Amino acid sequence: MKVYYGTSNTALSKKIIHTMEKFYNDTYETKFKDIHSDKLIIERFSDGEILPRFLGSIRDEDVFFIQTTNSSDSIIETLLVIDAAKRAGSKSFTLIAPFQGYSRQDKTDHIRSSIGSKMLSDVLESVGMNRLITIDLHASAIQGFYNTSVIHLNGNRIFTKYIKSLNLDNLVICSPDHGAVKKNTDFAKAFPDSTFAVINKKRIKPNEVHSMELIGDVKDKNVVIVDDMTDTLGTLKKASEILTESGALSVRAIATHGILSGKAIENLENSKLTELIVSDTIGSVYEKHLQMKNPSKLRIISCSNIIVDVVDRLIKNQSIHEVNMI
Repeated sequence: MKVYYGTSNTALSKKIIHTMEKFYNDTYETKFKDIHSDKLIIERFSDGEILPRFLGSIRDEDVFFIQTTNSSDSIIETLLVIDAAKRAGSKSFTLIAPFQGYSRQDKTDHIRSSIGSKMLSDVLESVGMNRLITIDLHASAIQGFYNTSVIHLNGNRIFTKYIKSLNLDNLVICSPDHGAVKKNTDFAKAFPDSTFAVINKKRIKPNEVHSMELIGDVKDKNVVIVDDMTDTLGTLKKASEILTESGALSVRAIATHGILSGKAIENLENSKLTELIVSDTIGSVYEKHLQMKNPSKLRIISCSNIIVDVVDRLIKNQSIHEVNMI
């Protein structure tokens, strides 16, 4: 077994490596230095071309590669690393993609449009990926696009401990739309005394909501909105306003993937949200945090522990089901 990481999210990758190192050195006779190596060099030519090179032998090794595929460059880099590993004689290749890009393109919503997530799965498999480990695909049905093994982790587990630590009375779990009801219902299992609400929204085009209405009672209650990702925060900003106008004492939002593009930071700081809680699946959240005038509105919780838990269970041939239990 060999573990490497790419350039798209080095902060998270180093956290995963550090956690694995401590765990392995305390648990196994084989020291972590024997399975992790920095001997993967990813060079870039002046015109932008990417050239990955393994400096040590990986022949007949199970290669694990950590890479957030949130950009075209990171996807190309990943494909080239897989190709290099296969040409170097690796036995298998596992991609650990905390955030798998193009997961919003799971069907043809528009005439003559592509299905990006299907295309990405085809390309990854054709190059030689044997297994994918990822967190909160935007549509869980995307797992069916892959013919190889997909370990789809439940991002809710990242946040439950923090929300419990707040000791919020009169808690309401609120789904930001009908598509997120299942995820919110799952999150609510950790809070048996909570109640439920849904926001019904009509979207006219990507990143633009036409209208929203609240279904449920939030008066004098603390609300937590749960979603898999947040991009421009336009929806969350409007949702926090509706919930506050409806009498909510506080409004928090959880999003596994903090994309935070466009006017996201401006929308967050001008919103009625008490705080937005995201994981570090996308490394740029740390840069966004530094840009904020009121950084207390953005809290980042690492997803590294659940990834390390899964990798350890794979090595031990143990069940992964428990990792997804709330």
